[in-house]
Amino acid sequence: MREIFLIISAWVHLFATVVWIGGIFFILFVALPGARKNLELPGKFMGDLGKRFMPLANFSIMLIFATGIVMSLSAGRFSEMGSIQSQILFIKVSAASVMAGVHFYRGLFLTPKIGKMTAEAAPGDSIAKLQQLSLRLVKTNLLLGTAVLLLSGMLSALRVSFP
Repeated sequence: MREIFLIISAWVHLFATVVWIGGIFFILFVALPGARKNLELPGKFMGDLGKRFMPLANFSIMLIFATGIVMSLSAGRFSEMGSIQSQILFIKVSAASVMAGVHFYRGLFLTPKIGKMTAEAAPGDSIAKLQQLSLRLVKTNLLLGTAVLLLSGMLSALRVSFP
């Protein structure tokens, strides 16, 4: 029964990761370039897209952290605190935590500020600077997400090599 629980936890963990990091990849490399090229109001489209993606990403983040804790505690990942696996896990969790912080900063503070400034007809250069910051943060999260995936692959390979 414990194995089934861990398999389901791992599947949910992986699925939530695909939603979050895959969503970031899709937005940066598919939706944003397409909107810029084909739409008169790409900002409005991307804002609407972000509003649809944000709840999925938020839920995925919660699932990732919840299942990650469950899997680590169930599999005894913290029992060998000096091992290479525990060091990689620490780096992975740290990177994912920074990603979550960036995500929630953008969603709770930066995006509403951009929306408020747009509604108040603030100077365009002020809004553009915040939009540039927001885009850089999304790119940072993609880079961190890629590193998290690499670290996950390393952990999987080490589990097979050194059970």
